[in-house]
Amino acid sequence: MRPSKKEGRDGEVTRVPPYWSWTSQPEQLCFQGQIPPVDVAIIGGGLTGLSAAYHLLKRCPGARIVVLEANRLGAGASGRSTGMLSPGVGQSVASLVRRLGVTRARRLYEQTIEAVTYAAALIDQLGMDCELQMSGQLIVGRSPVGKQRVRQQLELLRRLGLPAEELSEQALSNVIRLQDWSANLSATEGPAALRLPNAGVVHPLKLVHGFASRIRELAGQIFEQAHVRSIHPPTRPGHKVRLELDGGEVLADKVVVATSGYTSQLGLFRGRLLPVHLQALVTEPLSEAALSAIGWDGCEGVLDARRLFSYFRLTSDKRVIFGGGRPRYCWGGALADLPSQSTLALLADELKQTFPVDSQLVVAGGWSGTIGYVIDALPAIAALPSCPQIVHAVGWCGHGIALSIASGSWIQKLLSDGVPPEDLPWFRATMPMVPTELARWIGFRASIEWMALLDRMS
Repeated sequence: MRPSKKEGRDGEVTRVPPYWSWTSQPEQLCFQGQIPPVDVAIIGGGLTGLSAAYHLLKRCPGARIVVLEANRLGAGASGRSTGMLSPGVGQSVASLVRRLGVTRARRLYEQTIEAVTYAAALIDQLGMDCELQMSGQLIVGRSPVGKQRVRQQLELLRRLGLPAEELSEQALSNVIRLQDWSANLSATEGPAALRLPNAGVVHPLKLVHGFASRIRELAGQIFEQAHVRSIHPPTRPGHKVRLELDGGEVLADKVVVATSGYTSQLGLFRGRLLPVHLQALVTEPLSEAALSAIGWDGCEGVLDARRLFSYFRLTSDKRVIFGGGRPRYCWGGALADLPSQSTLALLADELKQTFPVDSQLVVAGGWSGTIGYVIDALPAIAALPSCPQIVHAVGWCGHGIALSIASGSWIQKLLSDGVPPEDLPWFRATMPMVPTELARWIGFRASIEWMALLDRMS
């Protein structure tokens, strides 16, 4: 689907479907109201749910596995991301160390590296054509304080024995050329960037459909337009979980909840898992002159070192996908998959301030997506204490591609063995709660304003 124009009057940015250049979405079955009872019903047709279905079918061939997606596959966070396959969880490695201590923080970060490695190997093993490039990831300091934050993170990663490479200003300019935010940046001590070697980029919607294809090959069932309204635990031992859908129901021995920022619509984790809205832009394909001005031959994913940071990558057809700006939380946890024009306009200004002036990037459109955010920025993967037949894997907090793919294996082990595969902080049954809607709304806005102020002061 191609927008008819790139920018409207007064700098308006055309709102387009996520990954609008991906037009050949395969049709799935639509839910018609009734299917026979199943062994496992998975709610959510994103990467978490699809990976869980794949791993369950590989472990138990012939099992009756069904994926129920309220919209189209990948319509949620999975298909709306910028496509970064990278390590990390939580807000920063430093915050993990402060909260968990050195040993557990290191192990948690190592697990995210293993998740990246596992995801890349699985994509290769299954032959999924999703434009995967294991090109590494750059974290760039474009102000004096940004360089200081890069240096601190680099020193901490080295102290923990975790992989990271230092890039000087010259080394960074050989990789990618960006605008600086400070005229005296070159006089500031410290590295210009760090490179995380265990990272890559991917077309997330093609990855979603790659998993769907493998699930169908293994005789799993996928239903789109299958909106689960509520979950009813068994009333007696030996009874099944009942899922109430628009126009029908599904009975399942076990259920996986993989609904990200949409989870509160099921009545689960209200006030604990917040639907937070992020936005992204896509450009027209870059000209040869623009590519020459920017460099970027390695196609690394890039993050800047601010607290409210932007992040971007180069696609296989030479477009820039650019995410960032202020995350948004709507009153009452309302969903808002369409970004405001002002939000996209601010992000377009950020894009222009990021790349060299002579690159002359042209914005083709933008979109928004909803992630599940937890105030301590850690996921929650476990069985519900009130009903062990229901397992949830939610709260990726923006680190979803690698972790959601790896979680398919963890979910399979939870359902098969009843215990988590490892003692890690994200294998937990619940999350911290913000007790009132007023506290959630004010607290989220205040924290964003505070981070923005610190960034401006830098």
